[in-house]
Amino acid sequence: MAALPYMPLYVADYLADAAHLSTLGHGAYLLLIMTYWQRGSALPADDRKLARIARVSPEEWDDIRDDIEEFFTEVDGQWTHKRIDAELGNV
Repeated sequence: MAALPYMPLYVADYLADAAHLSTLGHGAYLLLIMTYWQRGSALPADDRKLARIARVSPEEWDDIRDDIEEFFTEVDGQWTHKRIDAELGNV
């Protein structure tokens, strides 16, 4: 799938779901979902790769991983995201 020029962001939904994230967590989560959107497919369930996508150090990733992981489901070695998958189905 070619990269889409925009991604819908429902601010009220995002803030309600992610209110507990730290500033670092917000940045990492947004980078992960934007990469997911641009690729049009799930992310690898590989901490080293996820940290690189999120642009955080391995130590920072260790600190925020549990909070970020709750937004994803691991399926066959991939992190899937229900809302992003639904939105991708609408384009």
